[in-house]
Amino acid sequence: MPSESPSGNALAAVPTLAGPLARGLRPVADPRAQVLVLGSFPGQASLAAGHYYAHPRNQFWPLMSAVLGEELAALDWPARYRRLRDRRIALWDVIEACERPGSLDANIRQASANDLDALLAALPRLRRIVFNGGTAARQARRFADAGFEVHVLPSSSPAHAALSFERKLERWAEAFRDGPMHRPDPVPARLASQAAVPAAQRPRRHRPIEVPITLSEETGVRFLHFGSPWVQGAMLISHPTVLVLDYVQRMMAWLMFLSPPARILQLGLGAGSLTRFTHARFADSRTTVVECSRDVIDVARACFALPPDDDRLTVRCDDAGRFIERPAQSGRFGVVQVDLYDEHARGPVLDSEAFYRDCRRVLAEPGICVVNLFGSHRSFAPNLARISSAFDGRTLVMPATPAGNRIVLGFAGPPLRVEWTALEQRARWLEHRFGWPALRWAELLRARSRRTVCEV
Repeated sequence: MPSESPSGNALAAVPTLAGPLARGLRPVADPRAQVLVLGSFPGQASLAAGHYYAHPRNQFWPLMSAVLGEELAALDWPARYRRLRDRRIALWDVIEACERPGSLDANIRQASANDLDALLAALPRLRRIVFNGGTAARQARRFADAGFEVHVLPSSSPAHAALSFERKLERWAEAFRDGPMHRPDPVPARLASQAAVPAAQRPRRHRPIEVPITLSEETGVRFLHFGSPWVQGAMLISHPTVLVLDYVQRMMAWLMFLSPPARILQLGLGAGSLTRFTHARFADSRTTVVECSRDVIDVARACFALPPDDDRLTVRCDDAGRFIERPAQSGRFGVVQVDLYDEHARGPVLDSEAFYRDCRRVLAEPGICVVNLFGSHRSFAPNLARISSAFDGRTLVMPATPAGNRIVLGFAGPPLRVEWTALEQRARWLEHRFGWPALRWAELLRARSRRTVCEV
């Protein structure tokens, strides 16, 4: 069936196969577009029809109908696309071609990306990018850094059944609010997060954050956001203690050098991934968490399976900087894990050299401080320099994750000298035990080192 090009001419949009790879659809856009909706890759029904969101249970067209205040689903395909273009809305996907049995994003293999930069160059008025689901949203950070307004929305796919249509509509309407495509009275919306956590489970705030906490779910993973697209944490719903995100796995790289210590300090709770893991896996370790927001703690307990306090877990609502500057904390913790970001997720909210020196001071010897930084942001270099100064140059920088996170390890105690073969053997054990690509971490550290042994 025909689709339409940005110029309005008919295109043959039925996908072709290149070997085992299916190819997606061409963009629906014209130079007037001010909003771009990006999905991941068309499902089988859409590929067969040659049109976007053609599965009868996909909620994209009902959602857009409600948001725009006109019935799009009743129109034929060319008319739907014309109405979107008239409302200054463009459509495309982030993936150009892939191998995917069925229609689930989790099954995507051998994916190649669409040339989004070329499309953006053809849309000079574009200012807002809306991501339909978590797979597409992996591209969100780079577009936000380029100056676009970005929104990450719950997927319209029928496979994303964690939220009702009404809850999805609230989020979609919020993303399209105040846009040029609206009629004077857009569909009213509230943030879905307020429904995600019942009022009875949200006690009086101790230190409220200034943005709403929002949740999203995609292919069995629940994500935490601080009122922005940036993922602040994640949980595999079926196995809450599994570490889902690449950077969180790499924050456990200290296990290549140190056995689980008696005490672990976590600065910044997020969705509680590291806390759930250390509490479940290290029976002889006591974990202390310092989180400044009572809201974050409440949501972690209500929605992210954070265990209640017990003799091995203490979660404190406190300021991380003030906590570690107290003399009573000196030398208490074998590992300090630092993951302190706000809703903008650009750089750590505590990043002075004095703060990192306090992190060093609260470490036992031997001990390791692990800090999550974002490698492509301007805050990376000065933070790395401050950490290096605080730890007298005894640092290791892990290779960047696909999302750009750089994990920095600072070492305290006697000098450490480990043969690379021994480090790789330990990494193999971690890989076998936990399923992380730890051997690759060790190999990359070795490849980037000029030394015949690992010395810090």
